[in-house]
Amino acid sequence: MKLSDENNSPVYFRRRRTDNLKLKSSLELTPLVNVVFLLLLFLIVSSTFVQRPGVKVELPVSSSIWGEEREKIYVSLTYDNILFLNEKRIEWKQFPEVLNEAVLKLQNPILIINADEKSAHGEIVKIMDTAKETGIKSIIISTQPPE
Repeated sequence: MKLSDENNSPVYFRRRRTDNLKLKSSLELTPLVNVVFLLLLFLIVSSTFVQRPGVKVELPVSSSIWGEEREKIYVSLTYDNILFLNEKRIEWKQFPEVLNEAVLKLQNPILIINADEKSAHGEIVKIMDTAKETGIKSIIISTQPPE
């Protein structure tokens, strides 16, 4: 089999020079960045956050953890006996009245006491007594897990 053109002259094939052809291969960063942001957004939305009152207290350590999903009232007591009810600072003499108003708004709430480990035991007992007088049946003292 002989290759020829219309004039019956032999056809010669030349090699094409590939030096002038550049391979264009690059990694597109835009889709990669989009995927990373979508993953970050998914992790942020799907993670659960523990609701902690805004008052900084050092909780005592305990290995037992218990919790129940009900309406909650947070009472925080700092080491220098400053009292907070749901992150709002209140005076000790106003505490029974303000706690009673909070209890009346909720149905069978749980009182969660966030007391600093250096706070006086007697003050925590006052909080618990006042809570029982207002009709709270469930009281939880917050702790932190051991490290």
